[in-house]
Amino acid sequence: MLGAAIIVFREVLEAALIVGIVLAASVGAPRRGFWISTGLAGGVVGAGIVALFAAEIAAAAADIGQELLNAAILLLAVGMLGWHNVWMSRHGRELAATARKVGDAVISAVRPPYVLAVVVGLAVVREGSQTVLFLYGIAAGGGLSAGALVAGGTLSLAGGVAIGTVLISGCCTSRPAGSSR
Repeated sequence: MLGAAIIVFREVLEAALIVGIVLAASVGAPRRGFWISTGLAGGVVGAGIVALFAAEIAAAAADIGQELLNAAILLLAVGMLGWHNVWMSRHGRELAATARKVGDAVISAVRPPYVLAVVVGLAVVREGSQTVLFLYGIAAGGGLSAGALVAGGTLSLAGGVAIGTVLISGCCTSRPAGSSR
């Protein structure tokens, strides 16, 4: 249960940080709440589709070596996590700068506001897909019962959303004093 809780909590916080960056970078954009909420909902639906396909792939591969499929999924999940950590350490500032540029472009009407939905949706799909892969790997390894997996995931999802909301709420309502935009 703890493994599932840590995975879900970490991925929810990552998604919340990206949503917070986009919210902060787009203060003043027309209908920003609608577009960011739409992107968030679309990302959750996309991650759900990934989850549905994960089960289908596992069922299709059941006759050709379930252990091999489980190992491939775990290897892919570990590879995604390692790549993400290396990439974020090198490109975290670039991500924030890009979000600011996108926010500025939407505010100045150079880009349409639905770009906010696309940015948030892609981030949520990525984090949700990572969550699906990690949890599927845990479930396939037989380390947890379905009940423990759901309980750990649900509790940490609620905690991650709550903490993410607190983190986001203070940074996105107004521009900091001395802001040059």
